[in-house]
Amino acid sequence: MAEGDFAFPARLGGGSVFRETEAHIGRLAEHLRQLDRQIADEGLSLRGILASMQEGILIVNREHRITLLNPAMECFFPSRRSPLGRSVLEFFQRHELEKAISLTLETGDSAHLELIFDAAGNGKTAPHRVFDIHVAPLAASGGGIPHAALLVFQDVTAIRALEATRREFVANVSHEFRTPLTIISGYVETLMDGCQEEPEMTERAVSAIHRNVQRLSLLLEDLLTISHLEGRSPMLDFQRVDLHDTLLRVLESLEPEIGNSGMRIEVDWREEARHAEVDARRIEQVYWNLVSNALKHAGGTGGVLRITGVLDGECAKVAFADNGPGIPLDDQAHIFERFYRVRKDRARDAGGTGLGLSIVKNILLAHGGSVSVESTPGSGAVFWMRVPVAQAQNAAQKE
Repeated sequence: MAEGDFAFPARLGGGSVFRETEAHIGRLAEHLRQLDRQIADEGLSLRGILASMQEGILIVNREHRITLLNPAMECFFPSRRSPLGRSVLEFFQRHELEKAISLTLETGDSAHLELIFDAAGNGKTAPHRVFDIHVAPLAASGGGIPHAALLVFQDVTAIRALEATRREFVANVSHEFRTPLTIISGYVETLMDGCQEEPEMTERAVSAIHRNVQRLSLLLEDLLTISHLEGRSPMLDFQRVDLHDTLLRVLESLEPEIGNSGMRIEVDWREEARHAEVDARRIEQVYWNLVSNALKHAGGTGGVLRITGVLDGECAKVAFADNGPGIPLDDQAHIFERFYRVRKDRARDAGGTGLGLSIVKNILLAHGGSVSVESTPGSGAVFWMRVPVAQAQNAAQKE
């Protein structure tokens, strides 16, 4: 029994004087068996709980050495050498964390801090990871000085990135609204100062006010479109649509802009890629934005936009290829972000809201498709859009 074998001992025969002792030993053995089973079950439950937690769990003794950690913590901070038995300062190399543990072990008070760790070498694409860390004391049930500290690491990188995106979005929207509102306000003050007696100035002021009101209206419309498309379940009206005829209608509506730009449009469409189950109104928005983008940034004498439609597996694939100045390599990774502009000064002069390509991306994603760009600076750009020809196949792939 002292060696951990709690099997009931052999019974002594007859009327042995040790019968009472034998009964005591039997009850003791059974009690120890129950305790052993309980400890094993609790240990299994604890391991299961720790293994299933997404938060990283760490226990540190009074010498600030790591005595326990769960799999999530090992994933957060992969290391060739086991962290068990190592000091917190050696493993994390963060004095702020060491100081928080010391305070908890000395005073018995919990501590809370947020730290940024370099994510290099752990296979993550983000350059860093942000952790919300809670440090709590571990003491006996009667209280007293903590004999260890419990650390809970929660990865809040995505939350902080979302907050940064939200702040950037609000700042961008404020900036986009401020410019036309400032212009409108300036010309309204000019009109109020009595420029009605100067017909040319009055006409210029009214024209500028009208132009900037239209710009605000377009911005609001694009913002509502983005908000709708980025919802959990954008409502799309899927119908069998002729993609080629839809493009021709968009080009017809853009004839004045095409004529003013001096760009020549060439269309080559394969018959097998003509039809797809799409929301016709949304696909028109995609065409309109991609063609308008080419007119603004690649238009001019000698400018050519070649639009080709082919069948690529279960998707219709459409290319918008221009011979303009191309897109700088540093900008290509960000071109589909909201409010992002290539050559920002020129793009703002060209008009638009900076939301066109972001709308294109979200519409195609809602269809189960995609959009991408290929460009060599100085040699034009090609925008590729893909949409499934049948939404039933798209739904089956998602399942």
